[in-house]
Amino acid sequence: MRINKSFFHTGIFTIAIIFLGFSLFRIFLMPKPANNLSPNITTASLFESVINDPEGNPQKLKQFQNKIIVLNFWATWCEPCREEMPELSHFYIENRSRNVVVVGIAIDEEKAVKSYLENTKVAYPLLVDEDKGIVLGKNLGNNEGILPYTVIINAQGAVLSTIRGRVGKDQLNAILKPKI
Repeated sequence: MRINKSFFHTGIFTIAIIFLGFSLFRIFLMPKPANNLSPNITTASLFESVINDPEGNPQKLKQFQNKIIVLNFWATWCEPCREEMPELSHFYIENRSRNVVVVGIAIDEEKAVKSYLENTKVAYPLLVDEDKGIVLGKNLGNNEGILPYTVIINAQGAVLSTIRGRVGKDQLNAILKPKI
């Protein structure tokens, strides 16, 4: 039996393109929950931190201790960050009576965040500090500096999950519904 070489090469090329497309989708477009949480991830530095709100008022992150926290690192220049904010606001409104808080930490300049918030309503608390935010993100597993980056912390202060990339309300519900 003789195989047409052109047909064979076209088939191999097609399979390679499909594999490459799937790989790129998995790497760049799908949110990546980090289920293999490092045992080195601790929230101690989080609860010791003081970060300003967009008005410049210092806020102690200890105020969120003993709550379930959806901690979202974002920036005004980050399109997926801006896209997820309405869903995070809805999730916060629906769950705040269940000891759940969503907190956004902007890895950005205070002026840029204030300007952004003039036209965008956000229901959950926002904090702003480019330098402290980067350090906190790294302490909580974001070694790559990816935005958005979300950390879900239980009421005892343990990290339940981290999500690299855009997060949605359904994803948060799947992670937290058994806990709240």
